[in-house]
Amino acid sequence: MRGIVILSILASCALALLATRPGALTMAATNMDAKAAYLVNCSGCHGATGQGIAGLAPPLAKDPYVTGNQRSLIRLMLAGAAGPREARGTTWYGSMPAWKDVLSSQQIADVINYMRASWGNRATPVTRAQVEAVAMTLNPPAPSGATAAGAAELYVINCSGCHGAKGQGAVNIAPPLAQNPDVTGDPQKVISAVADGSAGPITERGVTWNGAMPPWRATFTDKGLAAIITYIRSSWGNHASPVTQEQISTQK
Repeated sequence: MRGIVILSILASCALALLATRPGALTMAATNMDAKAAYLVNCSGCHGATGQGIAGLAPPLAKDPYVTGNQRSLIRLMLAGAAGPREARGTTWYGSMPAWKDVLSSQQIADVINYMRASWGNRATPVTRAQVEAVAMTLNPPAPSGATAAGAAELYVINCSGCHGAKGQGAVNIAPPLAQNPDVTGDPQKVISAVADGSAGPITERGVTWNGAMPPWRATFTDKGLAAIITYIRSSWGNHASPVTQEQISTQK
């Protein structure tokens, strides 16, 4: 019995380390239960108890969309969504990334079931087979990169929900990118944060930001990542060298 207790404590510590280590988002989700996977990947925007964040992400607690049509919720998790969105008479401006290439079908089913059974929600579970069936109906993704859309448009659709249309950031969620020395500094650090994700708390200019950024490497091609990173390094008063596709490719 003592050995079991010790193993449980060690496992809890390991999960805590994974959840707080920058770049551990995707890797951690493969080894954690549904609640821990939700906390690592979703709570940065939707809150640890599904309470949502004003102006950014709607609450999931007692939300009829979460407990309603299974296919609609699965599709949202798989394909993501770009704000603004109307929910409960309120506009939410955050953008949710597509999770289909980040989490497995089983992990997506597990996270959905956790949301549908938590914070006062009571709804029937979904299965891995249902997730896979919806995934097959999705249109093939458009090329992710500068050829699919301008870098500014890619930023607005995928990043502005948290970091602001002008890189101004959002209080307690995401630090400003405008005139940020971390953005204009070592390009390898910026590449790592954008491509592999990061989890707060992050202290910038004496302020702590608690949001979590998902890994974008599975969503965009190397060319697309280079375009977005170059855009944020040269906008809103930032003046830094561009990032190349080769730099993205070599940092894997």
